[in-house]
Amino acid sequence: MSRSSHNVGLLLCVLVTVGHAPEAVAQFGKLKKAAAQKAADATVNAGVNAATDAATGGSCVPLDRPPIQVDAVPLTATQMAKINAGLDAEIAAAPGAKQQAEQQQKAAEQEQKAYEKARTDYEKRSSAYDGCVAKISGEADAKSEALNQKAQASQENVMGGMTKEQIEEQGKKAQAAAQRISEGKGTAEDRQTLADFQAMMAKVQSGSAQMIAVSQESQQLNAETTKRVDTECGKKPEAPVAPPNAGGAVDVISAAGAKAAGVPVSTWRQWREDMIALAMSNTVVKPGKISQADADAMNQSIKETGKKICDLKKAGVPI
Repeated sequence: MSRSSHNVGLLLCVLVTVGHAPEAVAQFGKLKKAAAQKAADATVNAGVNAATDAATGGSCVPLDRPPIQVDAVPLTATQMAKINAGLDAEIAAAPGAKQQAEQQQKAAEQEQKAYEKARTDYEKRSSAYDGCVAKISGEADAKSEALNQKAQASQENVMGGMTKEQIEEQGKKAQAAAQRISEGKGTAEDRQTLADFQAMMAKVQSGSAQMIAVSQESQQLNAETTKRVDTECGKKPEAPVAPPNAGGAVDVISAAGAKAAGVPVSTWRQWREDMIALAMSNTVVKPGKISQADADAMNQSIKETGKKICDLKKAGVPI
């Protein structure tokens, strides 16, 4: 498939997406055929001479080609004007694009060498840092394991070998026993039940205190380890950022067009393809869904693009 017919296919997809089908489908079916025929004509009639320029009004699109009339396109009049400004910028940038690209390539090579040197230095410093951290962490791990064992023992002391449900049940019994004792109805068994519960709770409190102490020791160990890393190992090395790849002459030209149009390069390339497809197929926008003034502005911009296509080819800029 030719590049032009591919471009028109993109336009067709856009129009179907935004809701202009089926009418736009029929219109751009014709537009696609016209762009494909134009590509074939360009192959047969390569090179534009003075006689052809005179016959086409300076446009690379023959003026006698039947226009394809549509009532909607994926570009606004304002966008079309920006595109033509961008095409002018591409034409102006073309002569020096190769030299500029070579300069950018040389600069990129120097940046790459500097990056590789910085990367080697980073890997060396990073290896030393990782080794230092591993040594300190290993020493801290031994202490941490001892603290974990103490915490486990404290947990067992807190529960006293009993489950939470058993402790709660024992508490209910002790509460009932204490009530009877306060009423003067307590028995020796009640007093023993209360004493056992109080002893159990003393053990729970002791175990809780031990757990709190272990937790504080663990926090202190973490703080000391972090401080040792900062003091003995220094700041963690940061990896250098790899430089971007240098573009070729086409990228230099595209950047100039995008800058003149005031849009990102990705947007510029899409706009450019759409606009050139309209010009190559001799598209005419009808008023109706848009105003007469906008239609006139669009059609004038499309004609201007047709003339700029010749200039782009002469300047060696890929269409």
